[in-house]
Amino acid sequence: MMTFDAVGLGMDILTAGVSLAAIMLAAVVFVRSRRAETVRLFGRVIHRPGLWASAVVCVGLSGLLLMSSDAMPSSWQKPRSVIYGALWLAFFVLMMTHLISAERAKRRRDS
Repeated sequence: MMTFDAVGLGMDILTAGVSLAAIMLAAVVFVRSRRAETVRLFGRVIHRPGLWASAVVCVGLSGLLLMSSDAMPSSWQKPRSVIYGALWLAFFVLMMTHLISAERAKRRRDS
């Protein structure tokens, strides 16, 4: 029983850390994007970095919301699941918009 609790705690810490790192990375990209239309991140050019940063913040917040489910009262479980679903839907819409925009920018640059 102790091993299962330790693994669960380890996964919780890992999820919280990755969520916070994603939010911090999105903040860095967003601050850099205020000066330029494109941003380089890990050697790759990100077109429309505001869309990318917004999508990553949605994922980070959903991860933190997932972590807080044990600490919430049972009456908040339904609103939490609705917010969680809305954050994931926003992530998919924003990321698809970002990817389409990046593909269009790549085609314009190549032609």
